[in-house]
Amino acid sequence: MIIPTLVLVSAMQFGDPQSGARIDDLSHSPWREIPAVSQVSYTAQVNETQNLSQGSETTGPPQFQPNQMQTVPNTTPGYTLGVPDPDLVPESVGGSAFPPLPSSQPPVSQPMVSPTLSPQWNTATSPMNGASNGSLANTYLSGSGMDNRGTTSTRVENNKVFLSRGAKVEFDKIARLSAPMGGIMLEQSTVKYDAQGNVIRASNGEPIKIELQRGVQLFSGQQIGQLDDRYPKAQYEVAVTKLAVAKKEAAQTISIDYARASLKVAESDYKRSWDVNTKTPGVVPTAELEFKAFKVEEARLQLEKAIIDHENQQESVKIQEQEVKVAQTQIDLRKVKTPFNAVVVNVISEVGNYLRESDPIAEVAMLDKLKVVADVDGKMVTQEQVDGKRATITVTDAPGGQNEQFEGFVRYAAPTFKDTRRVFEVEIEVDNRRVNGYWLLKEGDYVDVVIHL
Repeated sequence: MIIPTLVLVSAMQFGDPQSGARIDDLSHSPWREIPAVSQVSYTAQVNETQNLSQGSETTGPPQFQPNQMQTVPNTTPGYTLGVPDPDLVPESVGGSAFPPLPSSQPPVSQPMVSPTLSPQWNTATSPMNGASNGSLANTYLSGSGMDNRGTTSTRVENNKVFLSRGAKVEFDKIARLSAPMGGIMLEQSTVKYDAQGNVIRASNGEPIKIELQRGVQLFSGQQIGQLDDRYPKAQYEVAVTKLAVAKKEAAQTISIDYARASLKVAESDYKRSWDVNTKTPGVVPTAELEFKAFKVEEARLQLEKAIIDHENQQESVKIQEQEVKVAQTQIDLRKVKTPFNAVVVNVISEVGNYLRESDPIAEVAMLDKLKVVADVDGKMVTQEQVDGKRATITVTDAPGGQNEQFEGFVRYAAPTFKDTRRVFEVEIEVDNRRVNGYWLLKEGDYVDVVIHL
């Protein structure tokens, strides 16, 4: 009797010398020493359950036979389990999910399959929906998930495609707000608004502010943070002062007026001398006439220069105005604002932190426009038929028990199928709306969809 035992141990360690296949040692299996068998369920009788729970020696559990599988006895009517899962053993039974095999019964080395790894689940016969057949056999249908949510059902009728309960609402845009430049975060708060979108103010007229945190709803352009802006504010004051000086200089025309008067005097003096010489030649020497003519030309050039200088002063005003805008932009860049109607989904930085350029501050998600993602049965309708078509989205479990409808359109229909079931994904852009300050359609909702062909 000793020699066969050694031979068996040797075979388990080194495998079959003829076939070369290795014999698996089930003693190290994470599923315990339990053989896996095909899905032929056995439902324990009441007396067997009672005897097992009482530790009876006369009535033992049924033994495993080839191509059979035992189920865990359970006091819950209609509930059985067709695979070995130690975590699902009822406490009333105690011990392992499967009793040890008799020594004469060799273990069957078949791969074990957990029901949680099955890609398809029939919701009509699952225990969660009150199944009474007590078996997982013949429960593989189209769709996935443990209930109707997340399982899209496609139906085409009257030139409409009906997608029931499987379409999920998701955020369409999520923006990470970052620091446009380096600086210390002085404040992370926002103005409080009422349900109508009006700023709520204190008794002194100042707007009431609330701390930036998750769940805060924001309007487009609403400020949520303030970086240190002392330096750009000083630059702004300097630019404003220079602009005022430039405007004052541009408004003055003294140099032009003086140049015009000088030109008029020079021309008058030259004309008198010319008239005198015309009547009495030689009274005014030629050299003197030439000098007077030079004075006229000099006065004319002075007038042109004065006009050009005045035009340059006008351009200087425009330059100073741009410098004021640059300084104002530097101040505005220290104010972190949301780009669209949104809700805060994450706050990353804190007050007092020094942020470098592009360091994240917070994440916000768009609320006025969402997307609905669903699977469509490609055997019933094609991508070309639904792409770009109008869609109606219905929330059947809205607050108050009322159905809420929203309008949208199919903006994307996947050109490829997801799996062998020939289903393809569609994205529907939908407009959200507010009621009493709150958005009706929320991320994570499961909705019904009708695509109008």
